[in-house]
Amino acid sequence: MTDILNHSILPFVEHFQHYAVWVAFFAAFGETLIGLGFLLPGSTFLLFLGVLAGQGYFDISTLLLSAVVGAYLGDITNYHIGKHYGTALLGKSWIPFSNEQLSGAHKFLNTHGSKSVFLARFLPGLKESVPFLAGSLKMQRSKFLFWDFFGAVGWSLEFIGIGYLFSASLALAQVWLSRTVTVLAILIFLLILLYILKQFIVHNAHSAKIILLSLWHSFLQNPFVSGIIKTHPKSTAFIKSRFDQTTFYGLPLTLLSVAFISVLALFAGIVEDFLTQDPIVYVDHIVANLMVGWRTPEMTTFFTWITYLGMKEILVLFLAAATVILLLYKKYNDLVALYLSLGGSAIFMSLGKLAFHRPRPETALYFESSYSFPSGHATLAVAFYGFLGYLLIRYAHTLKTKVNIFFGTTILILLIGLSRIYLGEHYISDIYSGYLIGTLWVITAIALLHWLTYKKNFTQKNPFGKAKTISITVASIAVGLYLLFGLNFHYKPAIHPATKTVKLDSLKTLFNKSSNRFAQNIFGLDSQPINIIMAAKHKEEICPVLKKAGWKNLNTDKKLGIPLFWQAKEPICSLHMKKENRLYILRIWDTDAFYKGKQIYVAGANAITGKYWGIIPVFIKDLDHARDFVVKDLQVKAHVKRDKPVQINEPFIKENLFGHSYFSDGKAEMLSFWKNRIKSFN
Repeated sequence: MTDILNHSILPFVEHFQHYAVWVAFFAAFGETLIGLGFLLPGSTFLLFLGVLAGQGYFDISTLLLSAVVGAYLGDITNYHIGKHYGTALLGKSWIPFSNEQLSGAHKFLNTHGSKSVFLARFLPGLKESVPFLAGSLKMQRSKFLFWDFFGAVGWSLEFIGIGYLFSASLALAQVWLSRTVTVLAILIFLLILLYILKQFIVHNAHSAKIILLSLWHSFLQNPFVSGIIKTHPKSTAFIKSRFDQTTFYGLPLTLLSVAFISVLALFAGIVEDFLTQDPIVYVDHIVANLMVGWRTPEMTTFFTWITYLGMKEILVLFLAAATVILLLYKKYNDLVALYLSLGGSAIFMSLGKLAFHRPRPETALYFESSYSFPSGHATLAVAFYGFLGYLLIRYAHTLKTKVNIFFGTTILILLIGLSRIYLGEHYISDIYSGYLIGTLWVITAIALLHWLTYKKNFTQKNPFGKAKTISITVASIAVGLYLLFGLNFHYKPAIHPATKTVKLDSLKTLFNKSSNRFAQNIFGLDSQPINIIMAAKHKEEICPVLKKAGWKNLNTDKKLGIPLFWQAKEPICSLHMKKENRLYILRIWDTDAFYKGKQIYVAGANAITGKYWGIIPVFIKDLDHARDFVVKDLQVKAHVKRDKPVQINEPFIKENLFGHSYFSDGKAEMLSFWKNRIKSFN
């Protein structure tokens, strides 16, 4: 994971940080500005920038200043537009404010007076309209500027601050919370982000439609464009027919064709990457190994239940229920299209597995007999749940309901794909390719459904009597059988080949990969340099000897077990020792390498000197001191031989998870254990 971060993701972010100020400014300005604010989810951009700032990529104060300036200038612009052109614009049919919004904004202004400019900043649908109406009603400029300044500050703090606090708190969560709670916190944050995006769409869809239609009509009325239309009547007629909403061969076929070609191109790209072993395959293995460190019994149980939803047994069960319900409502066109989506996806997915013969990841928890690429769970999840979601959206009456169904379906499909990655059953590219295949067949099924409806092959009739009651009963039975299946079904554990040992001619060979020189935190970022190498004939010569020498288990005694992984593996033991107001920490990982007849272990030594506010640990800046303390302590108390240090890193200065700097000379001390006991001091 570190290689990907260091060589691709982090350089991109570091290059991007020079533009982060402008992104924050235009995100705040754009969401505030009348018209543009209905098209641009600026608050979501600010939230994401806040998350990156919490990880130390951007300066939080600079981002806040840029956002405040952008929001303030956007409101001032709205105020002056309303002051000079408000009366004329409110009489236009294409003004992006509905009558409900305008009346609500008027009532809000009358109720709260000048301070409404501040309060409206935090209410959807009012932050754009209130400044505009304040200008239209000739509110005193000084009052507007005063209250709006505090509104811009508060709004910027709301979104950037939430992202920043969440991101920064994840570092603290690794100290005080379990990995289960940390994973749940991340999932909840992502759900909140999706909810904010969903609310933006619901509140601004009507206004965005008005703006886009206005721009389209303005484009058509442009003299240059209208001249081209007159001089090329046949081409114009052909293009116009492609956007005809009254026939299947018009706008529906155009949109479906564009979507199909786009998704097909993406799928061709992922196949090419797989065949040519492009970087995405490298990322596959990194993420698969990293998932091992995130697994906990609670989250494994949760994702196992989620993955059941993509199993063929459950899909057949839910398909039978959907078939009965669609027959009850006499939706024969929908039924034919659903079977095409699911059947076509299943055939295409099976052919893909036979063509590529990709084995399952070595980190898989459960046994699966089929090949890995593409993912059957991801393919069929999109083909089945995605198409059912489309049908529900099609028959929903309100925009809010449609958006809720879309986001609910999307979250379900994403969770099924995530469950396969978390459980180690698939690589990321398997899931991605499965999503693309399922999407291709959903688009094909939608095209068939529209064509059948246009041709009127099946006449839609009134549903059978008590269709609603029977449908609810059928759906309840299907859900009950799913729960019964989940309680009684158990996957077979995956059988992995025995790990091959490696004989090293030189210890430096073990650290050829840069990721092996550090232990990584739960996010895959370098957090602890390897600064001690141990050699022993038996594992019992390491941790038990150290405990006899006075080192104690870290997790149980001090609750400072920040999860760290080396090659995606947890330490075989995490120990601590208190000395002179410092808490020395030692984590040890085993390897598959042997050197001069002994197994090699790697360790990271660190020390805590205190705590900020009694919560955040303050780590020592000089890691070499912590390393040397461990070495001297073991030389005194245990039978160890100190060999020549190994230079595995160049001298460096870095920042830890909490943004505090530390430094090291890059050397790892070499210790050989030669007796399975501590020294006698008698």
